[in-house]
Amino acid sequence: MILYTSPLACSCAAHMILIELGLPHEIKFVDIYAQPHALVDDGQIYASVNPKNAVPALRLDSGELLTEIGVILQYIANLKPDAGLQPKAGSLAHYRVMEWLSYVGSDVHKTIGPLFHPHMPETAKEIHRQNLKRRLTYVDEQLAHRSYLTGETFTVADAYLFVMIGWEPYFKFDLSPYSNLAGFHARIASRSSFAQMLESIASVLERMKLPVFPSMKSS
Repeated sequence: MILYTSPLACSCAAHMILIELGLPHEIKFVDIYAQPHALVDDGQIYASVNPKNAVPALRLDSGELLTEIGVILQYIANLKPDAGLQPKAGSLAHYRVMEWLSYVGSDVHKTIGPLFHPHMPETAKEIHRQNLKRRLTYVDEQLAHRSYLTGETFTVADAYLFVMIGWEPYFKFDLSPYSNLAGFHARIASRSSFAQMLESIASVLERMKLPVFPSMKSS
């Protein structure tokens, strides 16, 4: 398998899960801050690989290409079902993970993105900040009596949310108003898969011209 990913993007969740499961894979980094988006190593225009021109994309051994982070996370987890990163298909636990994947993707991810757009008017950003505050408050409440989104077991939905709320020294939300979410973030940041992923992307980050990521302080 080949995972097309970009440092600091949601695709890092898939990168982490591949490491968690110890699955054989190759990583190809995409510079999504360059125009047009291109592969870091050889400059190939990324749209020629994935016509959606977005990360992640997963090239299967069959040659088929999978896209969309929620689908890719589930596909990877299902390659090692006994690991428990995605409960058995058809079970209620399985649908709970899918429920969280959907919520993080549609309600959290899509609210975060505009906050980093350099041309988004400040008045519009404030609307997104208030929406995000409401959604993070909901997540924080759900984590009051459990370690992860669906209980005491780490799943692919947790990896997705973790990546979306960021990490230092790039962009990071002010999690101080959300003590349960802050604890969740710290638990996942201590996983070896995150440390290994950071090591993998370190040299790539040095080769990319990153934008300035604002600090997401609460308002």
